[in-house]
Amino acid sequence: APAGAIRLRVSNDWHRDRRIGTGSDTTYDIDEQYRASTIGLELGVLKRFTVGVSVPWVTTKALALVSSPHPPIVVKDTVRTTVTENVLAPLVESSRNGWGNIEAFGKIVWLGEPGQQGRLGPRDGVHVRSAVVGGVLFGTGILSNAGDPFNIGTSDRARALIAESATDLTVGKHFFGSLVARYEKPMSDNVLVGVHAGSNPFANDLVTFVAQRKLGAKYQIEFTPRYQLGRFFALGAQYRYRHGAGDAYIGQGTATDTLGNPITVDASSLDAGTAISEHRAGFGVVYSAVDAYTRNRSRIPMEVTFEYSRIVKISNDLPRESEVVLSVRLFKRMWGTEFKPAPLPPKAPSLEPEAAPATPPAPTAPPAPPPATSTPPTP
Repeated sequence: APAGAIRLRVSNDWHRDRRIGTGSDTTYDIDEQYRASTIGLELGVLKRFTVGVSVPWVTTKALALVSSPHPPIVVKDTVRTTVTENVLAPLVESSRNGWGNIEAFGKIVWLGEPGQQGRLGPRDGVHVRSAVVGGVLFGTGILSNAGDPFNIGTSDRARALIAESATDLTVGKHFFGSLVARYEKPMSDNVLVGVHAGSNPFANDLVTFVAQRKLGAKYQIEFTPRYQLGRFFALGAQYRYRHGAGDAYIGQGTATDTLGNPITVDASSLDAGTAISEHRAGFGVVYSAVDAYTRNRSRIPMEVTFEYSRIVKISNDLPRESEVVLSVRLFKRMWGTEFKPAPLPPKAPSLEPEAAPATPPAPTAPPAPPPATSTPPTP
């Protein structure tokens, strides 16, 4: 963001998927929904330095149909202030509301033009600009309930350090591309986990205990080429690769079975299937009136973006979900000259119409003399 500029972003992300599976002669059909309403704020502090924060409010919901010959599971919710018990019967519904992981960051433009306005006008040649970002993820979300196999938390409640690099490249008057790389390094913490003593994830043999969690590092790379169509529209495509290393859980829990025999479970059984690799491709179209606003051809400096993407390949047989994004960006200049419309040229003073020269009145004919009459002589 330019110095003095404030960027406010409000987004509403909604995901829904359906999973059908079988485990140890137990079948389930689950409908999962996830919604995140996020407020993003950026402030341009200096010409090349920006700070920002992203605050999500998350709502999750899961509705599961379960068919099992095993005894029902009694789920004890220890996350909320009050302890409740839900029986995993044929129909189970669970929901969560709370903060997601809040992110704070700082951005420095180290190469090229720091502002956005400089690249709006068509230019010849090759131009490069690049920025680096450093930030922190705060573990402000709510974890999934360890005793509920269908419960969805509002985040993984992981604290992490963030490093990001963003580079833009313009070639000529029409081509514009960006390359973004992001790296997250989670910090180890202690969390409440649940491990089943047997192989059936729906049996009533769950053991809950506190274990040390070491989430794997995550990184992603995305490449987005765009083609400018005039001053208002642009078309683009995107390829994104995301990879997450495997997680590690350390700790053991003990319990007794129905016969009173001791049972020991190890948290390392939760490590399976946590490593993930994902390839995603998409396209989009952008309408921008920011450049027109700076030239007094639009009243509102705004951008409207439509994006569609889909996972083309993913590990662990996870679903290949798709995503549709519609975003609107409004630019409001608080102070400074960035995005300030150019002053309108002064109007030329209109000349008063010249007064018409006075026209002398048309000459009038002299009055006709009275007609002559004969006067009789006086006697």
